[in-house]
Amino acid sequence: MNLYHLKTFYYTAKCRSLTKAADILCITQPAVTKQIKLLQSYYDLKFIDVIGKKVILTDAGEHLYAIADKIFDMEIQAEESIKDFQDSSRGRISILSCESFGAYYLPYIISNYNKSNRNINISVIIRHNESIVSNTVELNNDIGFVSKPIHNPKISVQEILEDNIVCVVPYNYPLRRKDCLEVADIDGCNLIVHEKDSVTRKMTEAFIKKNNLNVNIHYEVSNNEAIKRLVEQGLGISFMSSYIVSEELKTGRLIALPVEDENFNRKYYMIHHVDKYFPKPLKDFMDLVRQWSDIY
Repeated sequence: MNLYHLKTFYYTAKCRSLTKAADILCITQPAVTKQIKLLQSYYDLKFIDVIGKKVILTDAGEHLYAIADKIFDMEIQAEESIKDFQDSSRGRISILSCESFGAYYLPYIISNYNKSNRNINISVIIRHNESIVSNTVELNNDIGFVSKPIHNPKISVQEILEDNIVCVVPYNYPLRRKDCLEVADIDGCNLIVHEKDSVTRKMTEAFIKKNNLNVNIHYEVSNNEAIKRLVEQGLGISFMSSYIVSEELKTGRLIALPVEDENFNRKYYMIHHVDKYFPKPLKDFMDLVRQWSDIY
């Protein structure tokens, strides 16, 4: 079906006037008549009868008009939807993030973004660093947040945060000092660690090896909240990001001791495919992340 001929028929039927249809379509009245004749000739059906200046729809015309009305109503909706995206009032941002950043930092960034972008839908899925990188390479998401540096020619990487790792112990843990961790405080202790290959786990193992510590790894947990609860219950101590335990420190449920080791910190990075197209909503979100990073 020739949609241009259908549109000419539609406005003629809607206005019940060849002249008004011609004005809407910015063509001449003879052109309107010709296109309707071509439509009727193609289907060998009469859709419109014109008696003088009066336009009368046949039964076939009435049915065709009802269908055409839905078609061109959807066309209007499509135009409005495209305009919304052009005006950046609608859209979707797909984010993959490592657990720590996605659970403890990203919600605040999203909350600030949402204040002026309420119609932008944001999807956040927690993944391991390797999964985030592989999906970003395949352009399966818009941006990612990882906790280790990435070296991949298809990935653009920007450091956005550096966070200290502290030793987290229960409030009643026997300590020689309250202001800084001493190696003797954890020698022979029960240790709660993150899952293998996590950044914090690798840093913990390196610290243990460097200081020749004798510890008992009783629990291996992949969730930060679970680790905190285990520490609270006195089942062991752990190494975690200082920000992650900030609420427990305020209430006194946990104690966090700085580690005197210049390498004992954790960095987070924002990544995206080097060929990624940035619609305005996504660009605004990334700009907000950078602004947050500068003042954090």
